[in-house]
Amino acid sequence: MKTIIRGRDSGKAKELFQLAREQDAYIVSQNKRALQVKADSLGYSDIAIIDYEDLDNETHEGKVLIHNADKWLKTVFYNTFGVEVIGFSATEE
Repeated sequence: MKTIIRGRDSGKAKELFQLAREQDAYIVSQNKRALQVKADSLGYSDIAIIDYEDLDNETHEGKVLIHNADKWLKTVFYNTFGVEVIGFSATEE
């Protein structure tokens, strides 16, 4: 699993787009429209991007990349379990 952790405006999204293209994966995002605009502006209009909510409403198969995974974790844990995530660890493999 690829982990991309850097500061704002450091090219994380572009790296995610490239990885999606190379791996034939789609991207799950909290803000599909904004990320699609960014992908289009960087020449990645062929990348499939869906909203978090689309995972509940549609069937998806294959590989997925999560844009801003920290926000996704916070949202899922709060909405599902009513708890606030205040940190997490991850293993880079």
